Amino acid sequence: MKTHTESEENYIKALYHLGGEKAVNNGALAQRIGAKGPSVTQAVKRLANKNLVEAIPYKGVKLTEKGTALATHILRKHRLWETFLVEKLGFGWEEVHDIAEQLEHVQSPEMVEKLAKYLGSPIHDPHGDPIPQPNGAIPPTLGKPLQQFATSDKLRVVRVEDAGPDFFTQLQLLNITLGSEFTMSSISNFDSSIQLRGADGTLFWLSHSMSSNIYAISL
Repeated sequence: MKTHTESEENYIKALYHLGGEKAVNNGALAQRIGAKGPSVTQAVKRLANKNLVEAIPYKGVKLTEKGTALATHILRKHRLWETFLVEKLGFGWEEVHDIAEQLEHVQSPEMVEKLAKYLGSPIHDPHGDPIPQPNGAIPPTLGKPLQQFATSDKLRVVRVEDAGPDFFTQLQLLNITLGSEFTMSSISNFDSSIQLRGADGTLFWLSHSMSSNIYAISL
C-alpha cells in the first residue's frame, strides 16, 4: 500500500531543494512546483497532518525530521535510477532526469537496496551529484564552480548541474564530460565568461551561466 502520493512526494522534494529545513514561503514553493497558491495551501495542510512539514505563521513551511528523511530517500531513489539508466541501459546523462522522476516514486525499499547493491553501492550519480545513503547521510559534494578557479589553474570536471537539454547539448559539442581536464586560460572582466584550454590546446569560451553549472577540482 502506497504511503504517500506522487504529488506529496514532489512537494517534499521541492521543499528539500529549496532548503526546507528552514522556512520556505508558499510563493517560492508554488513557483518550484508550478501550482497556484490555494493548491499549495491545501497540500501543506495534508503534509502537516502526516507530520512531514511544519507550518510557521508569517514565515512559511519547513520540513520536519520525518519529512527530511523522506526527501533524502526520494533523492536516493532518483539518483540510483539515473545511475542505472546511464550505466546499465546506455542512456545519455542528458536523458535520464525525466525518466528517473517517474521511477523515484516506486515504494519498495527492498528493491531500492537491491538496485544499489547491483550498481556497486555508488555514492555519486552520473552527473556527479551525491547519492544519499540508506541512513540518510549525504556523501561529500564534489568540486566548486569554474568561476572560482584562477587563470592557469588546471582542473578536472567532477559534477554538472542538470540545466536542461540545451545545456547538455552544448557540453557534448564542447566534449565536456565528467573526468575532462582543462586549464583555465582567462576570465572576462566584462561578463565573467571564462576561456578553457583543452589537453589538445584547443581554446573555447563558456558563458557565465554555463560555467556556473560546471564543477571541478584542482589538479
